[in-house]
Amino acid sequence: MANAANAIGELAECLREARLGKALSRQDLATKLGCSITTVQRAEGGGAPPPWSTVRDYVGIVDLDPGETEALWKKAVAFRRKITRPSFTQSPGIDLVRTPDELGAALARAWEDSGRPSTREMEQRADRHYQETRSYASLSRSSAERFSRRKSLPGSERTLQAYLVALRIPERRFPMWVQAWRRVQHHRLSQRMADREQVKLTHRMEAPFAKARMQEAGLIPREKFPGAVAPWSAVHTSCAQVSRYRLRSVLQGLAHCPVCGDWLSAGTGEGENH
Repeated sequence: MANAANAIGELAECLREARLGKALSRQDLATKLGCSITTVQRAEGGGAPPPWSTVRDYVGIVDLDPGETEALWKKAVAFRRKITRPSFTQSPGIDLVRTPDELGAALARAWEDSGRPSTREMEQRADRHYQETRSYASLSRSSAERFSRRKSLPGSERTLQAYLVALRIPERRFPMWVQAWRRVQHHRLSQRMADREQVKLTHRMEAPFAKARMQEAGLIPREKFPGAVAPWSAVHTSCAQVSRYRLRSVLQGLAHCPVCGDWLSAGTGEGENH
């Protein structure tokens, strides 16, 4: 039985007495609430205040006074914060989100601000909404866990909206979240394009060095530099035959002409100023 000596225990005792007053077993109440019996046990256990959504559902089923029950729940939450001092994720306002890290922080903070519902509860909320409206999408427990713990981001707008439904965020705020998600996708695309340009720039800087090393080994390239480990067509000046060589092997002294059998090697060019 819950310890009624503190606000959390007082709330738990209130919920328990109200259920018993309606002659409902925990399983009966869980069925009416659309949750697991574990959720009911936790709500009445007194270990921690349940999410407001659970308490609100209790109110409607066992005829508790809404105002008094909400005040009792807030008192229990305040007591819990006082003894545990939970930390909250620092995140920018949703209208300021630009990067994946910022969106991840915003999703985690939204979960915390919603009372940290369980993944089971989030899955059920999203699924009920999808079954009733056929809008947005369903949400698996694994996805709910990843998004709320900053392990990954929603892969689509519909999945993002399902997560928001699971947190019971008002739909009027959805457009702000969708815009933030789109800004993050644009940021990712811009970053990938910048990375590709950097690779191209590095490749262009390496090409003259690679050509010089091949010529030093007696090889005349016949095509653009494909990279240090990719086969590169070149003419061996000693036998005038075209074969394919890897620059890395040439630099390591491990390459030889497959036609005349000559071993080929070149310096590393470390003393050159590129």
